[in-house]
Amino acid sequence: MVSPETTVIVEPLKPDGTVDFHEAIQEVLRRDTQPAENGFRDILRDYGRAIFAGDRKAAVLHAVLCEELDVNQDQEAQPAFVLTPFEPNNVPQWLGAVGDGLDAVHVAADRPHYFIPLVRESSSDFAALSLPFAVYAFHERLSEALLSRAEERFDSQEVEGAWQDVLASARLFRRATVNAAWLHALQSSGNEETYLIPAPWVVETLPRWTPEQLEQAVKNLESLPAWQDRQTTLTILQYQLLDLLSSMHNVEGLLHRLDHDLNTRDGREIIVALSTIAFDWNTVARELNSAVRAYGDLLEQAAGKNLEEQFELLRLGESAALPSDKQEWAQFLADSVSHDPSLIFTPGRSKLAGSVAGDLVTWAAGEMYRLQLLEESRTQALRWALALEKYRRENQAYPDSLDALGLPPMVPDMQFEYEKQDAGYRLHNKMFQLEGR
Repeated sequence: MVSPETTVIVEPLKPDGTVDFHEAIQEVLRRDTQPAENGFRDILRDYGRAIFAGDRKAAVLHAVLCEELDVNQDQEAQPAFVLTPFEPNNVPQWLGAVGDGLDAVHVAADRPHYFIPLVRESSSDFAALSLPFAVYAFHERLSEALLSRAEERFDSQEVEGAWQDVLASARLFRRATVNAAWLHALQSSGNEETYLIPAPWVVETLPRWTPEQLEQAVKNLESLPAWQDRQTTLTILQYQLLDLLSSMHNVEGLLHRLDHDLNTRDGREIIVALSTIAFDWNTVARELNSAVRAYGDLLEQAAGKNLEEQFELLRLGESAALPSDKQEWAQFLADSVSHDPSLIFTPGRSKLAGSVAGDLVTWAAGEMYRLQLLEESRTQALRWALALEKYRRENQAYPDSLDALGLPPMVPDMQFEYEKQDAGYRLHNKMFQLEGR
């Protein structure tokens, strides 16, 4: 069992006297959020249990979230809105079915706060499994629907409505969908284009925009909500792993909560392995905490540095490359022991386990940071593209440099290069490139 001296925080506590990391994370995320100002509360109220369709814990998820956010959960009530898959062969019918709900999403995405609580069935459930995965998946679908409608609206010359759909999707990404993107990245199955602001095809529509729409769109991009503080993201991930480690003293109970079938051969082998290979969980936790503190120091050093330096300093885009099955773990341990014989003893094994946990936390934090930088790059490129289109109309040509626009970058360290070409221009940095004609 991890002691209070290694958990970083010593309260709040569970009834058994251990630290309640789940509630600690809730407090960090909640931060003076008023229910009426919480955009996710609107989504939960408007779409109801449809958010959790297909999830085996749908009833529990819905009940807990409604209680946490003070939403009336009438068992017989139908959701106010539906979200059906995009139907390219019957667009009018699809738009009629989902349109009112997507308009309501605009309002929700623009609320001052966007708090999605963690969900647990009992006080013994730990924070790492309390993320409401179904909720993040639903936000992915909302983004897809908003961008699908935007594309249809651009094709129909409805520039204003299309642009508002793009903005709502961008706000959702900053508020919630970035978590879905990160979870997909963790599984190595995500398509980042699903979430990100669609700068290339928005630029293709610019000839249809009025000068007033171009100017307003620049202001819209400047007013997108700020990202969650990166140190806060790192702290939340640290709390999740520490909570997991604090549960390791009860291996069998932990595996039950992870839904492992303990009657299978694999299940029994896992219990035997973790029970006989001794770990000092306090040593594991201290090693984890040390890695997180070191990465926090790097985050501070990265502030204000250019994009190339940030990538190198924070090891962005690098996979944690953790073993994925028993054979890989066995080989990993064998290789580690061959380099350091002390790992056959409890202190050495414990330090190694803590180091691996630290790698996992810092990789996850770095992946979230990388996704933010990618979206910031696309947003900045699109903002300049809007200004370049306005300049072209006024001067019958693109400028020789971005300085002519009189528009400073939203994020100074984005390091964009601008190249004027015969038929247009090219904007690019380490994360993204955008071409205009």
